[in-house]
Amino acid sequence: MHSLAIHQFQQEMHQAPLVPFTVAEAHSVMQFHVACRAKKCPRKAAALQALVEAGRVVPFTSKPR
Repeated sequence: MHSLAIHQFQQEMHQAPLVPFTVAEAHSVMQFHVACRAKKCPRKAAALQALVEAGRVVPFTSKPR
């Protein structure tokens, strides 16, 4: 795989989904993107939002994720 293809694949891995995640999908995404910051990773941000909306996570107000 060429370096450009690898870069594009890595970018796609962090893109927000076209439709909101289910709770189960959001949990999986949060585990896979554990090292990402939601402020920099749209996919983790979407997963976090799905969990917040489902009442599964109460976001910190003082610390960014």
